Amino acid sequence: MGLLRSALLLGAGAAVGYFASKRATASEPAQRTPGSALLMREHGELALNPESQMGKFFDSPIGKPLQPYALRAVEFAARVREGMQEKEMELNAKVERQKQDLRPGSLDTWERKMSSTEIESTNRRLAERELIEVEAEIASLEEAQKRAREQRIARDRQLGDGFFN
Repeated sequence: MGLLRSALLLGAGAAVGYFASKRATASEPAQRTPGSALLMREHGELALNPESQMGKFFDSPIGKPLQPYALRAVEFAARVREGMQEKEMELNAKVERQKQDLRPGSLDTWERKMSSTEIESTNRRLAERELIEVEAEIASLEEAQKRAREQRIARDRQLGDGFFN
């Protein structure tokens, strides 16, 4: 049943496309004017442009029931495009902020000419940060070794003096 339904829908779509293309070729070729787009705005709402071929199709008895769905689909696509443009603007602004950032690792540090004092101070800060990290790691390792040693001593005390003789 699903295959028959799909075949019927495909056939109906092909028929509608065929008749729409026949009608478009039979009528005089439309000249491109600024108002010949598929949609136009009327009182703040989207409406089909009656001069376009798609507008003529959606005004026909076959296309009239499909008109609200087409308008919703176009509105959805417009909202998606608007959201994508907004996100692109946010990302561009983020990249510009990073380019203005003078900290090491910002996007433009390789493009910007740094003086020798700036390079030295940046290197010094990086070295200090790495030194602090290494010292913290060494301290945690020493603490772990101390705890392990204390655990071995406690275990040996529990075993008693006679155990090792």
